[in-house]
Amino acid sequence: MTRAYVSGVGMTSFGKHPDDSVEDLGAAAVSEALEDAGIAAPEVDAVVSSNVLGGGAVGQRVLERVGLLGRPVVNVENACASGSTAVHLARGMIEAGQHDTVLVIGAERMTGLFQGGITLDRTDRPTRIGLTIPAVYALWAQAYTQRHGVPPELLAKVSVKNRAYGANNPLAMFKAPVTAEEVLASKPVADPLTLLQSCANSDGAAALVLTSGTRGEGPRGQVRILGSGLASGRPIDRSTDLARLGVSRASAEAAYRSAGLTPRDLDLAEIHDAFTIGEVLATEALGIAEEGRALLDDLIPINVSGGLLSKGHPVGATGVAQIVELTRQLRGEAGDRQVVGARTAIAHTVGGGVGTLEAIASGTIIIG
Repeated sequence: MTRAYVSGVGMTSFGKHPDDSVEDLGAAAVSEALEDAGIAAPEVDAVVSSNVLGGGAVGQRVLERVGLLGRPVVNVENACASGSTAVHLARGMIEAGQHDTVLVIGAERMTGLFQGGITLDRTDRPTRIGLTIPAVYALWAQAYTQRHGVPPELLAKVSVKNRAYGANNPLAMFKAPVTAEEVLASKPVADPLTLLQSCANSDGAAALVLTSGTRGEGPRGQVRILGSGLASGRPIDRSTDLARLGVSRASAEAAYRSAGLTPRDLDLAEIHDAFTIGEVLATEALGIAEEGRALLDDLIPINVSGGLLSKGHPVGATGVAQIVELTRQLRGEAGDRQVVGARTAIAHTVGGGVGTLEAIASGTIIIG
């Protein structure tokens, strides 16, 4: 079977880019990925572009900046799992033999978009009564801590860890470490979550060049996509367990099956930590920790990039950026945050936004 390889990666810094459009950000990441792969733009066969808030045809708008129009383009929107979805689709294109070289783009411009508030559709009753994304995560946090007898204050441990990692990432939005006391004393968001347990909106872009095994190796070697999985959330009803992230468990199980691996084979992970409880639930859903143990056990390195809590969360770019980070780790190019000897890694995202669903989607990618 034809395999998909990550032959080139590129990424802008995440943060506030007031003078850059989503097209500017996307083009910068694409140019870096093409150069990293050692290929010219005309060698790209197809493109999958991830964006949530930029309006229509973001992929084509970015490609116009790099002189790469005329190829098949798929624009993906799957909430916070959009980037993982794009990688999953691109992998499928190559393994099916449709294309030899597929460019994956994740680009988002978010800062300033919500200053005037969010206009709600009258039919969006969950959000109108306060069931916003922070409120949903707070419900998860309350259910988890009560179920397992874990003090809510222990969630601050996730912020402390990820901000410490982020201090070594020059592309992260926040580079200052924090203490548990600072995390718990920061502004309340939704009980028990505080501001420093919540990710920030940010701008940024990331890109990957995926190739089949027939394309040869790029100048810095290749990393293979071993497996991937995608799942969508089920409606919330009386059977829904708020202390378990079922949609992420489903996407992870699909990824492990396609890779022929288990959680014991992993060396590091990039996990969706939009809020501290999100990393905890996902760590257990991916089988990296037993239920109720994610905050208590010593685990493999998780979110050495700093995660969303340090980098910020440009939603369409996040899943692609996770693969950029993990590829650099497996190549041994991660600098001060390098995980020595890492050979196999997993990336995970989960997207919310519909109050009547457990989640919109979850994507899991395994590389090695």
